[in-house]
Amino acid sequence: MNAAVPVPAKRRDIRFDALRGLLLIVMMGVHLPTPVSRVVQEPLGFFSSAEGFVFLAACLAGMIYGRTYDRDGWNGLTRKAYQRTGRVYGAHLALLLPIAMVAWTLAEWVPSLANHFHDFLLAPGASLALTPLLLNQPPLFDILPLYVVLLAATPVILWGARKLGWLQVIAISVVIWLAPQEGYGLNTLVNHHPLDGLRLGSFELLAWQLLWVGGMALGDTVGRGELRISWRTHRLLVAAAAAIAVSALLVRYGLWPRAFFSTNVYMYMNKWTLGPLRLLDLGAIVVLLLAFNPRPPQALLKPLASVGRNSLFVFCFHIPVVMVATTWIEGAELGQAARAIVGLAAIASLFVCAQWLDRNAKRREAALASDGRTALDALALRQRM
Repeated sequence: MNAAVPVPAKRRDIRFDALRGLLLIVMMGVHLPTPVSRVVQEPLGFFSSAEGFVFLAACLAGMIYGRTYDRDGWNGLTRKAYQRTGRVYGAHLALLLPIAMVAWTLAEWVPSLANHFHDFLLAPGASLALTPLLLNQPPLFDILPLYVVLLAATPVILWGARKLGWLQVIAISVVIWLAPQEGYGLNTLVNHHPLDGLRLGSFELLAWQLLWVGGMALGDTVGRGELRISWRTHRLLVAAAAAIAVSALLVRYGLWPRAFFSTNVYMYMNKWTLGPLRLLDLGAIVVLLLAFNPRPPQALLKPLASVGRNSLFVFCFHIPVVMVATTWIEGAELGQAARAIVGLAAIASLFVCAQWLDRNAKRREAALASDGRTALDALALRQRM
């Protein structure tokens, strides 16, 4: 899901693409009812691939759009940001509408589709009318609308950061985040005042905007050279982050004695309202990554980077794969071993899809070169994919 403008080729760090690809693979594994899901579900503590993906996209948005704003001003920033917003919005509609029509047609014969689109099928006319407004979001189809809204807000967030500074922007964002923590989110409002076809999805926008703002702030300040974290010079911070990360792992895998903490602590790990412990754990991992700046072998990064480089298309591809695989698994009543094979095959399909996209992109770039186009034309074509 290329929510942010891709980094120009000469500056592009393959680790960003590889991490994005890894998060997509984890996402595929989580979304399938197989033993693989149990292995990859929140493997590092209290946060999932969704938080990591949104935060990474926000970091890239802050880094790239921040440079665009400084170089090209407001007009250049809004042009690029809204071009990307339009592409993500178009991808969402192109993905959801055909699948919803298939579900509408086959619901009587395919129970899993009927269950997945239950709310949509209760009021299909209203649901169709609300879909272009991003007000009808069936399960799995609520991530791209979140990106669309956050991307659309990106120019205003950057403008505010330049006028007020990131600390004040983050403070405003924290105040907004507090509302759903106290039960005053948009989803709660919709649940209390239901309308036919109105479904906002699981992600609480008022909470998840904090993750986006924080990621943008980090990307922009690091991109401008205003923030450097090293384990040599920030030992106390790194030690605290390590303690938090290790504690989260121990609790996550049941290795921390439950007598040492109250079960009420789980109230602060809510995914959809982005509970404070999830943010704390994610923040600790980010600090450790910045401090140690790991550089895995290129041979390991390249396959993952291929998936991450084509993330918008690959994300869209993974949803119908999940739905077909889930329908098959549930309809055929597969055993655990067979389910695991289906899950691994679905993950492998992401690599196949990404490699196919890369080959097509290279052929198009070669065609541009043979026509006398510049390398910048080829790069622009690749960035639009």
